[in-house]
Amino acid sequence: MSNRWTKQVLRSRNSLVQKAASCLVPGGLFAALIEEQAGTDAFCTLSFDCDFPRDIEVLPEVLTLLQRYDVVASFACIGQWVRRFPDAHRALVASGHELVNHTETHPNLYHPDYDYARSDDLNRERFNQIGTSRRREEIEQCHQTFVELLDYEPRGFRTPHFGALHVDDVYPILADLGYRFSSSKLAAAPPSWGRPFYTAAGVWEFPLSPCPHHPFGVFDSWHSLSKRGAAHRGTGVLSGLFAELCAPILAEGGYANIYFDPCDALSSGELERILVEIGDSGLEMRTYGELADELQSHAVASADR
Repeated sequence: MSNRWTKQVLRSRNSLVQKAASCLVPGGLFAALIEEQAGTDAFCTLSFDCDFPRDIEVLPEVLTLLQRYDVVASFACIGQWVRRFPDAHRALVASGHELVNHTETHPNLYHPDYDYARSDDLNRERFNQIGTSRRREEIEQCHQTFVELLDYEPRGFRTPHFGALHVDDVYPILADLGYRFSSSKLAAAPPSWGRPFYTAAGVWEFPLSPCPHHPFGVFDSWHSLSKRGAAHRGTGVLSGLFAELCAPILAEGGYANIYFDPCDALSSGELERILVEIGDSGLEMRTYGELADELQSHAVASADR
């Protein structure tokens, strides 16, 4: 299979072509995606989506692990849970981790198939369908919650469920708030195919890394561990996939941008295995804010030459 062919598949808007190719030649498509990033420094961002109260409950244990392995992470947090569990979120700030605006109520959080997602107080709307003014309201309310309860000014954002629910009209909203970044797109999507890119609104976007075996998806705990029919359950499977993701990045350069749901990543033991892998690999860790600052400095330096 030629590299040219795989890149044509990546750029195809035909979902049937993509699904067929992903089943037949996932390795080739994954390699083509990672090749798009080659030639850059090798970095990794570890983030967590704190979507449900059960995720908030395990944050003390997650913080202990991160401290043990000397890793600073980014936490996408929801305003309504900050209001309900302020002390748990204050502990994130006190430990030096980065907090990311994940909206005030996380539209489309309700899910009838899972006990922990059936509560009546969970939002059933879809972020991409509520309109620009409501999206602005969700983002601005979460920002204000962070400031009022945590004395913390967030610098970045993640769209609820990212990917197909992400809408580009959030970038001007983020720019109005002075935000530097978003991490809401998938690597297997234009325009950058996994490379961080600068949007027209002046906000950096950090696409989420692909699963090596499902290149049109994302490397995360939901796809791998949590949902019914999860693809990569089993002791050491997800951490093995992480090593597979990082090997070409360490060899040729690129960006590993991974996220987990705290409860499932912790209870499976895969979080600690991945933290060990990070330490053993020597992969350089960056928060989104740190990377945005570095990229902006490089861009300014290049423009001044």
